[in-house]
Amino acid sequence: MFLPIRTDSPLRYTPYMNWAIIALNIVAYVLQQQLGYGRWGAYMIWPTNPEVPSFVSYAFMHDGFMHLFGNMLFLYIFGNNVNDKMGHVGYLGFYLSAAVVSGIGHMMTSMAPVLGASGAVSAVTGAYLVLFPRSSITIIYFFFLIGSIEIPSMYFILLYFLKDLVGFSGMTGNVAYGAHIAGTIFGFLLCLGLLAVHLLPRDQFDVLALFGRWNKRRQYRDMVSQGFDPFAPTTKVDPRKPAAPPDPRTLRIAELRAEAANAISKHDLPTAAKIYLELKNLDETQVLARQAQLDVANQLASQQLFTEAADAYERFLKAYPNFEQIEQVELMLGLVYARYLNRYDQAKLHLVRAIARLHGERQLAMAKGELARIEPLIRVIGAR
Repeated sequence: MFLPIRTDSPLRYTPYMNWAIIALNIVAYVLQQQLGYGRWGAYMIWPTNPEVPSFVSYAFMHDGFMHLFGNMLFLYIFGNNVNDKMGHVGYLGFYLSAAVVSGIGHMMTSMAPVLGASGAVSAVTGAYLVLFPRSSITIIYFFFLIGSIEIPSMYFILLYFLKDLVGFSGMTGNVAYGAHIAGTIFGFLLCLGLLAVHLLPRDQFDVLALFGRWNKRRQYRDMVSQGFDPFAPTTKVDPRKPAAPPDPRTLRIAELRAEAANAISKHDLPTAAKIYLELKNLDETQVLARQAQLDVANQLASQQLFTEAADAYERFLKAYPNFEQIEQVELMLGLVYARYLNRYDQAKLHLVRAIARLHGERQLAMAKGELARIEPLIRVIGAR
């Protein structure tokens, strides 16, 4: 026997909605025990005579304590991060939709009555697979010994999905395999679509980012197999002509970029920020690698060098317009302009861009609040 106990995906916000859904399941189970089967049986899905409310109510009832415990354990472990990513309202809508789709999936494959949150929970695991495919999960096992191991969550979720497929092919026992499979597919495809159209915030670890990097590696291997030499000189060198002496300024730029990269690799951001400013003074067009540029901009802001930080953020936006979390940079730049540089027109521009793409409720409220604060100041300045 083995039980998952946690994942290594950090939370940005407290997942109150997921906790509320778990609490509601527990309350519903207690009421079931008090009322008896005759009173709550009507809230299950009966495929021979389905009623619309039962497609939601069935997902909050359970046939025994272990049934409840298993579903709530999985919901707690995987649902917290999905709630964090979707926001409270979005997560609630997703969970209820998953319950409906799972119920329909069961009706299409079985005529037995069904209850339990496992279909909706399977949708949550399918969503987790899309949003956090590189995370790991810690599992406690109970065999001859008791211990714990850490495995990739992708393998764990796919193993359970394979178990549902095998169970569905045999249709043994009283497990609603059709609901599990429908829920997992629904959660996976819905989150995949939401990421593709940027209705969910992207990052470098979601499944689309992983696929993009795999595709780039595949294209590179194909080019090499067709004769492309990545180490070949781009220009032909005439050995009869003496080589031109290296440009001291170019050499210094290369040295500074290398020093900045080395400082960042050692997590010495103050030194990296100092080197970046020297590099910018030497060549105004210089921009560091994507994450390095963002780290330096954040460091300059933390050192209260707001003019330099704003410039670093602006260079980042210009150099990397397709950054998956560009709205976070827009928000930070808008706050710097509004709170520390009194450049309200620029602040409004970036805050409006951030609001159009932000999904986190706290950050969205912060951006809207700051925009509301500076709107009167912009009108006063314009009236002068």
